[in-house]
Amino acid sequence: MVQFERIILLFFLYSFIGWLWETIYCSLKAKHFVYRGFLIGPITPIYGFGILGVVYLLRSLHEQVIPLFFAAALLVTVLEYVTSYLLERFFHASWWDYKEVPLNINGRVALPISLFWGVCCVLIVRFIHPQMLEIVQTLSTRVGFLLPVFLLMVLSFDMGYTLANLVAFQKAVQQVNQAFEQHKKELAENIEQYKNDWQGRFAAFPEEWRILKQNLPRLNFHQRRLLKNFQKLEINQIKSSQELSRFIEAIRKKK
Repeated sequence: MVQFERIILLFFLYSFIGWLWETIYCSLKAKHFVYRGFLIGPITPIYGFGILGVVYLLRSLHEQVIPLFFAAALLVTVLEYVTSYLLERFFHASWWDYKEVPLNINGRVALPISLFWGVCCVLIVRFIHPQMLEIVQTLSTRVGFLLPVFLLMVLSFDMGYTLANLVAFQKAVQQVNQAFEQHKKELAENIEQYKNDWQGRFAAFPEEWRILKQNLPRLNFHQRRLLKNFQKLEINQIKSSQELSRFIEAIRKKK
């Protein structure tokens, strides 16, 4: 039971650290706050699974830096590729894309990224994980199994809600995209000056905007967040998710 508690707590700690890393990195890159993560809560499970895999499956290599580096890089690469494939297979969308990175495989993984994570895993095993074990030991002593069970319950609810949202998200986004492409085609000749300015289009053609808004489905906050914050999100049959995201925001904010 004690080992179970430690593994669960470590999973959530590393998932939170991974979410924090992505959020900070993407926010600095975009120059505004970007709430990363597939789920609603501030965790990215792929980091938890990846680091726990390195910690427990590669335990025999922890004292050998070079073998640990290559084994960790390979393990994390396989996990990233499989995760990307499954997300695309079930949700018809690519959540990250390394096609612009040299030596990539189908845009799912890339050698420079894998080498980077190999270095990170070595540093985590040698320097960070011992500190995490102390934190987990303190938490486990104070709260026992209650905190791990509570976190698992919250995660289960989050995953259920997110999966349900994604099903509705796909249908709604496809419908909005159809209207978006049709709207662009119909007004292209008359509003060339507003080519990339949807607010300007709506100001010039209020009647078209009112009709469009009445007939489009509404995306909730979580769905809009996914569309907006995943800059490289590719959805089947949608040419530009980012342009579509700006279009949706323009509709939502227009009174």
